[in-house]
Amino acid sequence: MIKNNAFVYKDNLNMESIEGFMVQQVSNDVFAIDEYGIALMYLIIGNDKALLIDTGMGLGNVKRVTEKITDLPIVVVNSHHHYDHAGGNLNFKQIFCHKNAVTWIDRENTTEYREKFFLRQEKRKEYSGCPTFYEDMKRTGSFILTPFEEGYIFDLGGRRLEVIFTPGHTDNSICLLDRENRLLFTLDTLCSTPTLVYDSYSTKLEVYYNSLLKLKKLRNTYELIFPGHYLKPIGSIYLDNMIEGVEQICSGKEKGIKWCTSESGIDGYYYRYERASIIYSLDRI
Repeated sequence: MIKNNAFVYKDNLNMESIEGFMVQQVSNDVFAIDEYGIALMYLIIGNDKALLIDTGMGLGNVKRVTEKITDLPIVVVNSHHHYDHAGGNLNFKQIFCHKNAVTWIDRENTTEYREKFFLRQEKRKEYSGCPTFYEDMKRTGSFILTPFEEGYIFDLGGRRLEVIFTPGHTDNSICLLDRENRLLFTLDTLCSTPTLVYDSYSTKLEVYYNSLLKLKKLRNTYELIFPGHYLKPIGSIYLDNMIEGVEQICSGKEKGIKWCTSESGIDGYYYRYERASIIYSLDRI
């Protein structure tokens, strides 16, 4: 299955089911690992190491998936602390994350939090296909968290990924930029689905807006954007649309419609501007 540290597919669709995960090659030595149609992870392969961005909710064992794609050592990075991106950390010994994420991830790495999160997800039809859902719900594990700050470089050997600090969705959200291959991994900072900027885990909309402007200034360094959910990749037009949408909300021109209420009782408003959409709370303005 391994040939020169590259995965060899059985068909010309560049897709294959591995350990219950759908794996697709989406760029040169970049593999999207789809956890039951909801959470996306990315495995990026260099000459000496491979980098896994996020670990999903923790269904199955994504570590075994990476080992079937490459035999290189795996470096693991959390794009932010949310459990659908960090719930699979227990499969690894060391996790890199932004310094602001450490307390959040530590706090949520408990049996009680894990079971509570899984039970909130159990009715989602996508997860009904996982035969080990309730078994995985009770799995626990320990790992070392290694914090970094903006500008940190992950050198994989012949491939470098740069940390771009993009608070908004959370106060610890990051993107990873592969300048040489012109790829930007935004995860939940920018998706084709609504970006959530509400409740206590998010920053003010102005902070998120500034993060979007930071990505826009880097426009000549990337061509493809890889988000954390569903459609992959997306074009830079999503970034332009999100910037415009947030501007309209902050200026009071648009509000959107009441869409949901968080567990802590905070109302979320949905607003869509062309391709981009956001769910925000009034206290984030």
